[in-house]
Amino acid sequence: MIVFLTSDLMMSSNANSHARQKKIDLKTVDSIQAAILLIEEHRPHLLLIDLQTPGLDVESLGRSVRELADSVCPLTIAYAQHVNLDLLQQAKTAGFDQVLTRGQFNSQMGQIVAEAA
Repeated sequence: MIVFLTSDLMMSSNANSHARQKKIDLKTVDSIQAAILLIEEHRPHLLLIDLQTPGLDVESLGRSVRELADSVCPLTIAYAQHVNLDLLQQAKTAGFDQVLTRGQFNSQMGQIVAEAA
């Protein structure tokens, strides 16, 4: 399972398409609380994070993910547009496993989803 924290309908639709092709369950949420709840309940393999989700507190999300038990904590991949250097740096500081630009994420999405299988 994959949890995708975003409010971007285009990116979530693209990710859902890749997930369906690989027969992977993908749940899209738009808040930290919803993401953490799904992680605790379903133990997904992967948490995708759109750093430009309105109202997203990157530091709070990083702390919430770090507080999860190791057996529950998924791989975390965060992304934002390349011009948002501060936001990308915040994600690195928050401790996400991988931080990509939006372009990198979009071009690698099929591979990222396939590796979550």
